[in-house]
Amino acid sequence: MVRPVHIVASGLLCARGTSPAAVGQALWAGDCTAGQRTLGERHFPYFALPLDEPDWSLRAEQAVRHVSAQLGPHTPTTALFVASSSFQIGLFEQRGAPFDMPIGSASFSRQIADWMALSGPRSSFSTACTSGFSAIDAAATLIAAGLIDDAIVVGIELANDSTLAGFAAMELLSHSLCRPFDAGRDGLVLGEAVAAIRLSATPGPWKIAGVASGLDAYSTTGPNPEGGPIAGVMRDCLRAAGTSPAAIDLIKLQAAGSPGSDLAEANALRQIFTDEPMPPLLSLKPALGHTLGASGITELAALLANLDAGQIPATANYRDMDAEIGLSPLTVRRPAVVRHALLNLIGFGGGLASLVVERS
Repeated sequence: MVRPVHIVASGLLCARGTSPAAVGQALWAGDCTAGQRTLGERHFPYFALPLDEPDWSLRAEQAVRHVSAQLGPHTPTTALFVASSSFQIGLFEQRGAPFDMPIGSASFSRQIADWMALSGPRSSFSTACTSGFSAIDAAATLIAAGLIDDAIVVGIELANDSTLAGFAAMELLSHSLCRPFDAGRDGLVLGEAVAAIRLSATPGPWKIAGVASGLDAYSTTGPNPEGGPIAGVMRDCLRAAGTSPAAIDLIKLQAAGSPGSDLAEANALRQIFTDEPMPPLLSLKPALGHTLGASGITELAALLANLDAGQIPATANYRDMDAEIGLSPLTVRRPAVVRHALLNLIGFGGGLASLVVERS
């Protein structure tokens, strides 16, 4: 049995707003201001949740309950799929040593299920920045096969010093702005988010047309600059969706302002989209931050809010074309009817993922 898999609801809490609609409106308005996070004597731009609660666990509970309430009615036995790259590391930091470690960090998914009043099966996915699409792939596969009828996929990434310190130590963070594809790009700007989508065999406004993932073993910190593995995953995704590059109306880039990854993604795009003109290119990370394991669900929910409103927001902070990249993201917002959108994720450690969503 192969059934269509629909996106029937979404929820979102991030630096740009407290719901998908609010975030969509902020993106359309061009809002992209970031706060700041301090690590030792260094200061980095950072996109934080609009929550004042200082206790890590209470703050996480507030965020999860808020997003869960946006998903509409669902049965308590609905399967839960949780995507994150840090899970509850921030809680461990706040407790300080010594403390009892859980059997696994993924045990946080049980706590999330309790906050969402879900008693069904739950699964955890931690494949760095591609975690969200990995979780969607698993949930959609089970629904398509008729093994489950509904699923909730949650992406959660909450602030912690360990993640920030790791990226800072590798000099991967920008000290100013996220500038995707820009000649002056100098690194990532991190952020936190909690996002969710509800998938179902029941018809909804959008459906998961295709998902594909892969691995780029060129380097532990960046993809092959020629873009071959990224192109391969996009090609597999389009094949799974049963569509051609010409049918894609919009590409949601990974483009996080990384000098190497942005170049690799651009080279990959030219290998797949060979006809002129290329579909509009959009990066949401200058406005949302790079929310790591939550980025797939966060950016999907935000993007669909805009597409439901018949609009494509502009990519913030882009100024000068990089001659080596030779592509420019959309810098002027425009009304548009998008039927097929391709979304890319490129993860630290070589993970790659692409997703095609189709208007039902």
